[in-house]
Amino acid sequence: MSPIKKVTCHVVSAAIEKPFTSSRGWLYKTRGSCIVEIETADGVVGWGECYGPAHVAKAFIDTQYGPRILGRDAFDVEVIWEDLYNRIKDYGSKGMAIAAISGIDIALWDIIGKVCGKPVHKLIGGAYREQVNAYATGLYFIDMDRLIEEAVDEAQGYVEDGFTAVKMKIGLGSPKLDIARVEAVRKAIGDDVRLMVDANHCFTVPAAIRLGRQLEQLDVEWFEEPISPEDLDGYVEVTRALDMAVAGGENEYTRWGFRDIVTRKAMDIIQPDVCAAGGISECRKIAALATAHGVECVPHAWGSVIGVAATLHFLAALPDQPPSFRPTPPLFEFEQCENPFRDHLALEPITQSKGVVVIPTGAGLGIEIDRAVLKKYSV
Repeated sequence: MSPIKKVTCHVVSAAIEKPFTSSRGWLYKTRGSCIVEIETADGVVGWGECYGPAHVAKAFIDTQYGPRILGRDAFDVEVIWEDLYNRIKDYGSKGMAIAAISGIDIALWDIIGKVCGKPVHKLIGGAYREQVNAYATGLYFIDMDRLIEEAVDEAQGYVEDGFTAVKMKIGLGSPKLDIARVEAVRKAIGDDVRLMVDANHCFTVPAAIRLGRQLEQLDVEWFEEPISPEDLDGYVEVTRALDMAVAGGENEYTRWGFRDIVTRKAMDIIQPDVCAAGGISECRKIAALATAHGVECVPHAWGSVIGVAATLHFLAALPDQPPSFRPTPPLFEFEQCENPFRDHLALEPITQSKGVVVIPTGAGLGIEIDRAVLKKYSV
């Protein structure tokens, strides 16, 4: 038995040198996170991460979840998940309440792996793959006077760094400018590099369909979040109208939230985030639901090295969809915007080489946290 002795939330934040924005118009001036540390009575420490506003996640954990799991066996990870979810179901079945549970769940899996001396992916079904192909997420809007030029320069930089797939932002308020920008990037990176676009749900259904048909001519692999996540009927329309894949789901939570998406095939690709949608435990259930309905699962990832590691373990244990002689394995989202918590929080950072990221093989999440970095950026 590994009883839980202590639960600590570390809120961290760091200013970034080049603020950036997307179609939502929010200017990112800082990067931050709520890092969850859980310690057992025998001194084993597990690390987790919560997606979204860090102080909100910390409030949920400090007041609702943390006291409730003290003394519980860390190995009862899914029992704890159900207990916490049912504790807040009346007012927290989505959003930050679930993101906070996600951080706890990831930390518990880290503990279980460390106690067993096994990487997390070996405990959730085994490794379908020892490495994953990564795509670089970037090409936000920074210099409004050089929107096309900066996108071309950044995309070429990722290809020079070895990435074989790139995802760029669209949604500038002008479909002609969006197409010109995507067209310039496609020409710059060539036909052999996979290209995806992300609108951060800024279009109407008709606008998304019109733009999507033009994007198809540029060999765009998927159209991510074309419309608002609340409009499931709209997603059905867009998905049926376009030949290229439609992706979404980073703003959805738990198996219940994804149920209608996959049963109606409202999206071709769902993108649950392990730090938001319910942790590793819940994302396994979401992926199983998707597989049963012939929907691909390519998780969203945005955060520190803890979220990166948790996502990689989840991907390692995810079967090819569909299975075939020469399958197309799920991609790993490796966002490239300035982020010290991705690059410096672990003593040995997770990196890519020629567009490939190796799955961690150490016990638990397979990373060692640098407490000096936590202290340096503590809020």
